[in-house]
Amino acid sequence: MCRIITVANQKGGVTKTTICQHVSYILAEQGRRVLCVDFDPQTNLSATLLPDGQAPTLDISGVIAKLLDDQDLPAHSTYIQRCGKVDLIPGSKSLAKLETSLLTEMGTERFLQEILTPLRPHYDYIIIDTNRAASPLMTNALTAADSVLIPICPEFYSTEGLSDLISSVLKNRRRLNLAIQFEGIVFSRCNLRTNLYRTTCANVEAAFQDEIRVFRTAIPETGKVGDAIRRGLTVMEYAPDSKASIAYRAFAKELISHVESTPTQRSTLHVLPGSGVCRAG
Repeated sequence: MCRIITVANQKGGVTKTTICQHVSYILAEQGRRVLCVDFDPQTNLSATLLPDGQAPTLDISGVIAKLLDDQDLPAHSTYIQRCGKVDLIPGSKSLAKLETSLLTEMGTERFLQEILTPLRPHYDYIIIDTNRAASPLMTNALTAADSVLIPICPEFYSTEGLSDLISSVLKNRRRLNLAIQFEGIVFSRCNLRTNLYRTTCANVEAAFQDEIRVFRTAIPETGKVGDAIRRGLTVMEYAPDSKASIAYRAFAKELISHVESTPTQRSTLHVLPGSGVCRAG
């Protein structure tokens, strides 16, 4: 059964793209069929995954443009690129230009879902990288997803976008995607020895308790990840014995166990903590 995971946070700089790249690599390395979707107009995931000089015939904005023109979906081979161990639907800066049309045209919040649904039989995981803003793109990414993975950094303002994102997911669940659930929260760019990390982690765990999983593994802050990305590699390839490499593998193991042992588990959170958590049933 395919799992579509949207990686999202409405605050920038929380390593959404890096998590997409590294988790996808490990999943594919372990024999899972993985498709990445670059749904961010900044196109960082595409720049990271696409080999130098490899230009896609069609990117995600081109496919959406066809749907806006009421055309049929093109052949999968025209917009899915093979990038090492994973497949990719590349992003495009043109996504930003399409947002006005997505906002004003009827039914456009399901366009990404329409693109990805026929691909489910071909993949075990579809990982969606997103922009940071609450926007028609984010609405599409949530509507298409089975679950949402939320990276946050242990900073003073790390939870600034967390409540807004959770509110958006809950609203999406009520109005568009009844099945969407929270995959969990993962801490990234962490200095595990600081009081700031320990305090932030404790506060997040206390706020959401059993309603939203907080993964045990935190991704440490290290320059090796940036060095690897500049070389077009993952940190597992560049520095396999580094703390970041070990952490990414541990986190991926947690994620796989969570997804594949409880594929139908669903969060019962309906409103934000602090305003009264309601439980279904």
